[in-house]
Amino acid sequence: MSATQQLVDFVYHLDPARVSDPLLHHATRCVLDLIGVAIAGTRSLMSRISHEWGVEQFASGNCTVIGSPRGLNPCGATWANGTFASALDMDDGNRLAMGHPGANIIPAALALAEQTYVSGREFLTALIAGYEVAVRTSAARVGWYKDKMYSTGIWGVFGAATAAGKILHFDPATLQSALGIAGSHGPFPSGGLQANHAMVKEVIAWSGMTGVAAALLAQRGFIGPPDLLDYSGRWDTDALVKGLGEDYAITQTYFKPYAVCRWAHSAVDAVLMLKQQYRLNVDEIQKIRVDSFWEVTRLVNYTPSNTIAAQFSIPFALAVALLYDQIMPEHVSDTTLHDPAVLELARKVEVTVDEELNRHFPNKTMARVTIQMPQGAVQTLVEYPRGNPENPLSDAELTDKFCALTVPLIGAERSGKLVAAIHDLVHAPNVHALTALLRHPLVSS
Repeated sequence: MSATQQLVDFVYHLDPARVSDPLLHHATRCVLDLIGVAIAGTRSLMSRISHEWGVEQFASGNCTVIGSPRGLNPCGATWANGTFASALDMDDGNRLAMGHPGANIIPAALALAEQTYVSGREFLTALIAGYEVAVRTSAARVGWYKDKMYSTGIWGVFGAATAAGKILHFDPATLQSALGIAGSHGPFPSGGLQANHAMVKEVIAWSGMTGVAAALLAQRGFIGPPDLLDYSGRWDTDALVKGLGEDYAITQTYFKPYAVCRWAHSAVDAVLMLKQQYRLNVDEIQKIRVDSFWEVTRLVNYTPSNTIAAQFSIPFALAVALLYDQIMPEHVSDTTLHDPAVLELARKVEVTVDEELNRHFPNKTMARVTIQMPQGAVQTLVEYPRGNPENPLSDAELTDKFCALTVPLIGAERSGKLVAAIHDLVHAPNVHALTALLRHPLVSS
């Protein structure tokens, strides 16, 4: 049996009735986090443009577009919701995959679950399957295909197609064809940070939409290459299926407390810890030194030109964190970009590569931060940033994040109902109680 066949066999036999409660709980946490981030993401310029384009280009349908009373067809809804979910850089991620599975997979699964009336438990099971295939196809890429090619769209397309196929109850042959179509039609960008100042966001929305299209084509009998993952030279097929069914990728999801690139989070945690522990006066800071892994050097941008560039600027992130004690979407705004206090503090940040810390990437994104004060230097090391599986956000903290992102836009009552509907998914006959609450008008239609 080929590696692709083994993956397909795993997905096909993943029985919703037998999925454990802890796994379902992990999937529920992913939905809660992603929906909150997407609601807040509707307000971005990137989202507004993408939604307007989607309304023009896709047919109307019964699949919910978050923040809009007007539905679109499955591909259109997946496109729009994937854009919203990835706009703020607060969506979930996976260290081994080096990217963001949720923003690809959850919009795709939600659109088709809404259309097919599958149960909430089936929807959550499809997410578990999608995360598994997506993370494995990223982590198992061979060196030439993985080096500096961090774009989630490269591998997220397989997760979206898998979740879609699971919801559509594909037999193994149809699902295998869908994966082949997804990989053949999926995006092939040159790298995840190739355009920090642009709105492509690792082509997440496009790959989610492509995954749905691949599944719908396969459903109609469109034949895709069945051996794409086996014979293209892009994957280590042994790594692709090693331990399949033993440890589930969705349990290794991290959640982001800050609206900036995950590579900056350890350093952000460090400066906040130092500020609190030593009661630092920010005005007296003379220098901030960050020793970390090589990839962090790609985030050294002292004067980000727009909000997306700011999400990928570690000097900006550390300055905002020290001044505001958090980094929420409102802190990564056009106003903050031109704040003299933020810019002055950002210029005091110096980033260097520490070979020992670099050796642990991508399994760990460690940072040692030293802050120089007039009375001397203080220092700390963060091995696992907040939100990692090793340093997780509690259910209460994840709910707090959801409410902080959504209450200002939809109010406390609707926000609370959404939390309840998401937690009830495991018992729900379908996803419609959830999607009905998502049609609160936030985007123009």
